[in-house]
Amino acid sequence: MAAAIWMIIYDLDRAHSDRYLQWFNEVHIPEKLARPGYTWAAHYKIVADDDAADSRYIALFGGTDSSVFYNPSPAQIKPGQPPETRQMMSYRSNSNMLILSEEWVFDGDSGSLETSPCINAESISLALFNANGNDENLGAWLVQDYLINSAAAGVTRKLLASTGSVRHAVVHEMKPPDAPLIAMTLTTIADASSSDWSAQVSDYLDYPAGGPVIARRVWPGAD
Repeated sequence: MAAAIWMIIYDLDRAHSDRYLQWFNEVHIPEKLARPGYTWAAHYKIVADDDAADSRYIALFGGTDSSVFYNPSPAQIKPGQPPETRQMMSYRSNSNMLILSEEWVFDGDSGSLETSPCINAESISLALFNANGNDENLGAWLVQDYLINSAAAGVTRKLLASTGSVRHAVVHEMKPPDAPLIAMTLTTIADASSSDWSAQVSDYLDYPAGGPVIARRVWPGAD
């Protein structure tokens, strides 16, 4: 069960991307997975403008529960990083770190609420948002309206953050052909045209970490 996730979203200087990605995928991820309680990892590149100076990535580390990521915490880990790690981290910018606990998983293909061991789809979409005090209404809307009307295909995960500027996260796991549909759905996560309830939700949602994104897996490699 993917009970908790340490998520890092960051920009990467393209001039150093080849060296960084080789290090991150071949050195850094195995080092993390060697720690007690770490259960899986995945690395995604956000689909964006290829002419941009930086590329944006999503790193995911699964844990048995969120206590894994607080003992030691990210802030406690940083001072002990070796020189190579510090050098590689300097190529990042605009980092956003979240420690998330999984609330529920919905398999749209089977129509059931169930757990899944890890996030490993070829493509994912990610929405990070706040409900500004309307968390009960948001939760009910996600389960009763959004899942039925918008997320019929693939696996949907709802997570709750205990760190960072964002409280709620929704991750969709899907195959590449589904990406355009899911991207549109998440970009209009509270589209007023879908239902009166969605119109109500759209009045209080905000996206402090930026709008919903689509990302392709870069690690592990192709199945």
